[in-house]
Amino acid sequence: INAEYMGIFILQKMEHEDLALKYKGICGAKKIELLPSVQRFFKDVKKDKEKIDIIIRGNDKYNFHERVTDDHMELMAETFKGMEKQINIIDLRYNLLTDKGVKSLAEFLKLAKNTSSINLLGNSITAKGAEELAIALKGSEKLWYLNLNGNSIGTDGCIAITELIFYNPQLKHLDIGNNDIKYDGIIALANVVGSNYTIEVLNMENPSFLFFMVGQEWATHIAKMLANNIGLHKLSLRKHKLRCDGIYTIMEHLLENNKLTVLDLSANEISVEGCVAIGKYLRQEGCVLEGLHLANNKTGDLGAKTMAQALAVNKSLAYFDFTHNNVHDDGLSRLAESLKINETLKMLKLFGHNFFGQEALGLFLELQDKKPKGWVDFQVYKVDEHFDMAYVDNGINPAWKIVEQNTHKFILFI
Repeated sequence: INAEYMGIFILQKMEHEDLALKYKGICGAKKIELLPSVQRFFKDVKKDKEKIDIIIRGNDKYNFHERVTDDHMELMAETFKGMEKQINIIDLRYNLLTDKGVKSLAEFLKLAKNTSSINLLGNSITAKGAEELAIALKGSEKLWYLNLNGNSIGTDGCIAITELIFYNPQLKHLDIGNNDIKYDGIIALANVVGSNYTIEVLNMENPSFLFFMVGQEWATHIAKMLANNIGLHKLSLRKHKLRCDGIYTIMEHLLENNKLTVLDLSANEISVEGCVAIGKYLRQEGCVLEGLHLANNKTGDLGAKTMAQALAVNKSLAYFDFTHNNVHDDGLSRLAESLKINETLKMLKLFGHNFFGQEALGLFLELQDKKPKGWVDFQVYKVDEHFDMAYVDNGINPAWKIVEQNTHKFILFI
């Protein structure tokens, strides 16, 4: 009996058997080689479960050479036929899905009305695939998490996904960073989120720039978004080329916002003038910001001193990333002095500076005995009247982390 007839036989005779056998039969009927990662997944799935999570991560060590392709996405959808309403979470990050595979997924999602979380990070989806997804997910009442980071949906895809915000009132977490989104897409997204009160976590990092453009051109739109929005808690503007003028505009409007708790401004070419604007915001009585990321800018010693003055009086900040800012011993010493006064900061990242002198190291050694273990990402040692330091992993994971999914509360580490 050839593979095609064997596949049909299995489908007919084993209709009510386990899903792994059904998937094997569909592969045989369509003459497509079985994918071991998908087969392993189906062996662990029980058909009678109320909720089923489809989790096949391409960056898993067991799946690295067995990533889900477009053909197998279609086969998976067919295997789950009749069970669409049981699907809860879909996590297919870092696989080999293109628009063709997403089309099969989109058709499946039209019936999977109880899906709450979709993660397609790091695939090869373009605007066409994003539009297919947007149509399929329109009006979904359970979807609260959508991650398309690291694809190529572009401006048109961004606008299509942005429309979901109007029709999906439960959508809380939207990640469309690193997607080659240009000026019009960023402005459209900012304008929609500005009048929306349900999005709580938004990642719009690393947009696409024409050679003559900088992020200052859309800073006004982002600033108005922050002034008007009363629901957004976490926002990533990493790699937006905002520079000091853009930061000033955003911070002036942020003075009107008392909801944002985490802000990522890493890699925005911020120098001392930008630090002055950030410091003004941090010093205000109503500041509620708990996490601030300023890594990979160019603040220098003057910027560090400005931030130190703000930290000395700030009462909300619990996490501060100030790595790779070309700060020398003088600036680092002033930061250490401010931390003697600050009582709220719980986690600090500074190790990316190669200019710790003896004064700064001595001050941080004094702080080690007063602060909880792991509060900073390095440890100072004194050997023969000389101070030295070593990196310490304080458990800060450089990725978007979600906890307490059922209550839609998030913690964002970057």
